[in-house]
Parts: sequence; C-alpha cells; structure tokens
Amino acid sequence: MIVLFPIVLVGSFTWVISTNLLATNGFLANIFRVRQWLPQMQFWRQLFTDATLVTVGLISPYAAFMSANLTTYYHHRPNMIAGLTAVISYILIFFHSIRGGQTIDMRYYNAGWLIVAILLGYIIGIIFTKWGHELKIADIYLSSPQLMKKSLSNLRLFALIFTGAFLLHVGYALLRIFNLDATATQVLSSLISRNSNYLLNISLSFINTIIVWLGFGEPISLSASAYSNEISSNLTYALTHKTLVNVPYPFTPSSLYNGFANFGGIGVTLALVIGILWVGKQKNQQRIAAWSTFPAIFNTGMPILFGSRVFLNPVFLLPFVFLPVFNMLVASVLIFIHAIPPIVYPVPNGTPGILIPFIGTGGDWRSLAVSICLLIIDVAVYIPFIKLAFKVEEKISMKEEHQDD
Repeated sequence: MIVLFPIVLVGSFTWVISTNLLATNGFLANIFRVRQWLPQMQFWRQLFTDATLVTVGLISPYAAFMSANLTTYYHHRPNMIAGLTAVISYILIFFHSIRGGQTIDMRYYNAGWLIVAILLGYIIGIIFTKWGHELKIADIYLSSPQLMKKSLSNLRLFALIFTGAFLLHVGYALLRIFNLDATATQVLSSLISRNSNYLLNISLSFINTIIVWLGFGEPISLSASAYSNEISSNLTYALTHKTLVNVPYPFTPSSLYNGFANFGGIGVTLALVIGILWVGKQKNQQRIAAWSTFPAIFNTGMPILFGSRVFLNPVFLLPFVFLPVFNMLVASVLIFIHAIPPIVYPVPNGTPGILIPFIGTGGDWRSLAVSICLLIIDVAVYIPFIKLAFKVEEKISMKEEHQDD
C-alpha cells in the first residue's frame, strides 16, 4: 500500500481533472465555465483520461508485481523475476478483447480486483521463494555470463507459472464465449435495479463498504438506467407540484446512498482524512492526509485507503462499514418526518459529497446543515479508531526495529 500510494495519488488527481474539471457535466467544469475559455476541451480530457488509465487504471497489475517482489524479499530470497512473472500472469489471465472489437476490457486491471492481484503476486512470490533461484538488484554488477546464468536458472519456473496463467486465461475465455460473465452481470443488475426500497439501499451501502474493505477497491456501481423511472417520477412530481414533500419515491439510492453515505467516497473517507489531519502526530501521517484531501473532497477516497492501509485493516472495519449506514439511517428518519426533503434534482458529476443534499434538494439549507452535522459526527467517531491505528502501527514498528537489531 505504501509503495503504491504515489501512483494512486497522482491517478486520483488526474481522475478528478478528467471527470470533473474537463467533463461537460462536471462540477468544477460548471463552476469555472471551462468550456467557454478552454479550446479542444474533449482533447485535453482524453489526455488526462489516459494518464488516469496508466496509473490507477492499471493498479492491480502493479500490485501483483509489488506483492511478488516483496514476498521474496520478506523471506530473504529476493528475485526480480518473481515480480515480472506476477504482472505477466495477472495481465494474461484477464487479457480478453471486448466482444466484436479489439479494445481490451480494462475493468480487471483497476482497483476493483486489487486483492486478487495481491494474492496472485503473493502465491507467485512464495513459489519463487521455495523453488526459484535468487536474483537480486545487486546482481546487475555481475558479469554478463554470470547474470545470464542466474536469469536462465529461473526460466523453467517462469514457464510453468506462465502455463498455469495461460490455462486460467483459456478457462476465462470459455466463460466469456458462453456469455456466463455477461449473464451473471445481467442477473445482478436485474436484482438491484428493481424498484428500490429502504432495505435495498441499506444493504447496498453495507455490501459496497465490505467489498472495498476486503480489497476490491472499486465499489459496485449502478448503471445510469437503474431506478431511472423512480428518479424521473420524483423529478416530474417536484416540477409539477413545486414541492419536494410527498414525492413518490423518497428513499432512492440517490436520496440516501449517494447523498449521505459517500462523503469523500466509500466509507465516508473525508471524515477519515479530517480525523488524521486533526490527531495525526507524525509528519508522514499529516502529509498523506493533506495530499488526500483534494481527491476526498470530490469523492475519491482511494489515496487515503492506500496511505492509511485501510484495506483488510480490522481497526478501521467498524467505522468504515457502519458510518455510511448510520448516515443513511439518520437521513431517512429526517426525510420521513419531513425535517429535510429527499434529494430529487440531478447534481453535476464530481459534486462534493457534502454538497449533494444541498444541490439535490434545490438549495435547501436544512439538508446542508444535516450534511455538516453528520460529517462532524463521522469525524468524531473515526478519531478513536485513528488513534488506535497509530498505536498499533507504532508497536509494529518498534517490534520490527528490535528484530532488525
């Protein structure tokens, strides 16, 4: 996580620029009226999209590479070929063109499959630790014949692992030929795209945060057409009756999940960033949180998830998973008693999470006040867990220092 943090940070900045500042429906694009003064806006957006693709868009292969290399170093059997084998194997397994075209399906290479890449890299690292021949960076100073001998000594193991990855590649290709992956996606979409209900919204938040905490860094996203009928009905009602009271569907995902469970991204990560800035004692902690602030404001929490090692971290499990649910429960009660209106109006892409209720209700200040209060509560809840995480990290660091001595 620490090694990959700079890549994720830079990729998150380019992502915000691409999807927010340079997108016609982006929040920053509308605030600064970028289209009026920037020529060839689509061209510039594509450039930043490409930069995002080669950073966070390929973070899983990078993770496989680092996982394999670090595993061999951890077991005192460093082997650079292990990392290369891991990244080649991971890319090969999922390297399939989109049906009917030459474009590669890139969804398997972003953070959504991060834990899979890490586990694959770990397994390959263990294999090279047990049966590979050591090849460390210092070996580059050897003579060419000696270096070639060391490199070729790992050829058989690389070929065996490559063959296994190719078999997995074939198996996954067969699944795609018979449309089993598309069928599974359609079934899942049909299940979650029916008429929304309160339990579904709560479950969606819980499942999303659990999935991300487990290392699948990209949450489940609903298609643009999901609940479109309900959204249209609410908007039509609001425009016709000039009020948001008694809209037909007050508890759609846009009213609860998008509006109150995503301050800073999945797991209310904006509160985590603020909490670290508040109680962090080390310069590195403060620096990571400071650099993660800008992406978190625009609902991109990936940098702080890497920088603070939230993935699979038991210390952060409770606040990360249950604070979004808490926010939704509070907001739903307030909407039910008509203390605040439901979110009905569309908001620009990349709108800061804390402003979504305000803009989505047509400028209702009560909704903004609730957002601010919820964020303050979220920060207060995160702080004890942040302090605990710092203590655990200090104990681990002290233990590692004693082991080195």
